[in-house]
Amino acid sequence: MNLNPQTSQIRYQNVRLIQSTLAYFEYSAIQKSTQREVNLKIQNSTNSNVLQQETARLIQVQDIEGIPEVIDYGNNNDQRYFLATQSLGPSLSSIIKTNGQMSLKNILLIGIQLIKLIQKVHNKNFLLSNITPCILCLGSDPEDKLIYLKDLSFLQSKEEACKVLNFPLRESNFLSPVFNIAKGPNQIDDLYSLAYLLLYLINGTLPWQQFDNIINKLQFEEMQNHKQKVTFDQSFLNSQSSIFSQWFKYLSSQKQGQHPNYNYLRNILISKMYENGWKLNEKIQYKSDIMNHSSKSILSIKSRSRGTSITKTPNQKMIDMLSPIYEVDKEFELAQSVQKKKDELCYFQQFENQKKSIEDRQLIENNTSFTSLEQNESELWKKMEKLDKISNPIKLMNKF
Repeated sequence: MNLNPQTSQIRYQNVRLIQSTLAYFEYSAIQKSTQREVNLKIQNSTNSNVLQQETARLIQVQDIEGIPEVIDYGNNNDQRYFLATQSLGPSLSSIIKTNGQMSLKNILLIGIQLIKLIQKVHNKNFLLSNITPCILCLGSDPEDKLIYLKDLSFLQSKEEACKVLNFPLRESNFLSPVFNIAKGPNQIDDLYSLAYLLLYLINGTLPWQQFDNIINKLQFEEMQNHKQKVTFDQSFLNSQSSIFSQWFKYLSSQKQGQHPNYNYLRNILISKMYENGWKLNEKIQYKSDIMNHSSKSILSIKSRSRGTSITKTPNQKMIDMLSPIYEVDKEFELAQSVQKKKDELCYFQQFENQKKSIEDRQLIENNTSFTSLEQNESELWKKMEKLDKISNPIKLMNKF
């Protein structure tokens, strides 16, 4: 792992766009110097420091199993910050979409790993704040049994001032029911969030997912009240696996600021594993045909003297190199504008060709009509001449 910020131009092969956000563009790529597959993020504005903050957090928690390895970071030639990390496999949300509802064994294995990861993150004086299925991934290696934390944007230090929630909220369904806006998250909130994640993996939904667009504080409080009623309702708990009844009972008994007993919660899951005769070192099973990345069009990114050339080429299987990236969205607009002009020119040429074809056809028809008229006139004259010859004897007789 290279933890020295680089300022020289870094080149990558097989670059494929995964997603674009307000802060950065995310790619799958191959690091040219090592031929290693990486997850590459490049900020889309020189004024943004989101990736710098994520890099700083990642470096502080690098020794925790389940945190992606930092491979490289720094500024490219146009001073855009980039971060290259270990490539990961499918997220839990994509596994749910492809496989459907997960088995209890898989869910218990995930829960046992995540309790350990959360405990180590807490020991580093950080909080996760919001644990969702889209930020948790399996490793890209089929033999890798770890669950990885992909997104550290929610990670914050306990010493930091509490983050102000910005509305509309993203993925608020997994927030703790006792989350305090004024005081910010605590360790117990992370464990509530983990319980909701496991509940979601078992049922494929959460009872309060109708609150999917929280745009203000009033709606947030309404959703939180609904969560509390459902979470601590005995009839609801009786309808779920017994692990949740024990889990929520323990969490509700904890006082504010009290250090949680992670081993107690982990033992709840381990006991359930033993009840079913499962082993703790078993691998999480899912369909092996799940793709790591989205099926978006490949971007052809090639260096040129005046900037970066970007062209949509869905059938292209390989990209030559990644050079300093400028405004990718503007480049797309430019490429689309050029393509639009080409399409318009093509349509104009087609129109002109069709127009010329119609005119030629009309000309041929006119010529045919004119020729036919000439033929008819010639035949008429011949008939008149013949008639004249016939009438000559009659004219002679009349003279006499």
